[in-house]
Amino acid sequence: MRDDRRPGAIERAGSWIYEGVWGVVTGLFLVPREPPRMPTAVGSNSGGEALQLKPGEAYLRYRKFWFWIGLSLVDVALVIFWLVVTWRFPVVGVVIAVPMLVLIVLPDVIAYLVIQLSYDTTWYVITDRSMRLRSGVWTTHEMTLTFENVQNVEIMQGPIERHFGIATLKVETAGGSAAAGAPGGGGNIGLLVGMQNAAEVRELVMQRVRASRSSGLGDEAKEPASRQGWSTTAVGELRRIRATLQMAH
Repeated sequence: MRDDRRPGAIERAGSWIYEGVWGVVTGLFLVPREPPRMPTAVGSNSGGEALQLKPGEAYLRYRKFWFWIGLSLVDVALVIFWLVVTWRFPVVGVVIAVPMLVLIVLPDVIAYLVIQLSYDTTWYVITDRSMRLRSGVWTTHEMTLTFENVQNVEIMQGPIERHFGIATLKVETAGGSAAAGAPGGGGNIGLLVGMQNAAEVRELVMQRVRASRSSGLGDEAKEPASRQGWSTTAVGELRRIRATLQMAH
């Protein structure tokens, strides 16, 4: 299965004007060029560095593959319509020939730009504490998932995704803040789509989840004993009560 069913000239034309379109779109809609900035824990295992991820390049080919299939069906229908009109009404067929050609070809270039813009505005940023997902051009969607709230991390991969070597990482949480309509889901579900190394990212996320639960994100060591558990006074009082009960029996 290949996604290059269209002439290479279309790809070259789209690539030629993409940088200009990208500059106009980012300036007009104030789309951030850089990934989200996230606070990181000082002295963390990751050295305080946030990991910046994007969908793999194979995800672009995957998106274009489905686009070419859909567009081919539409193009065939348009061509059949034009042939029927030309056969029944030759003059009308000649008049609408150029508009039909534009209608068939122009969406190819537009779709290339849309798919590429969608890819370039999608970011996944992972720190010791949380992960943030951001995407969108017309409307920018962001959601933040805190590792201490993560309940399940699942890899989803269909047969077509398997062919392209990509998968979707589904992260479910028990709560936490998330922007409505955030990329790949809302509420307590976030999707990292188009990952070519989904298994490694899942293991990384699970490591951060285990670390956040075992160390409390590194905050407990800085808290007084009364915040970590029973205080010394309380433990001593419980021991005296136990001794008194034992003597009473």
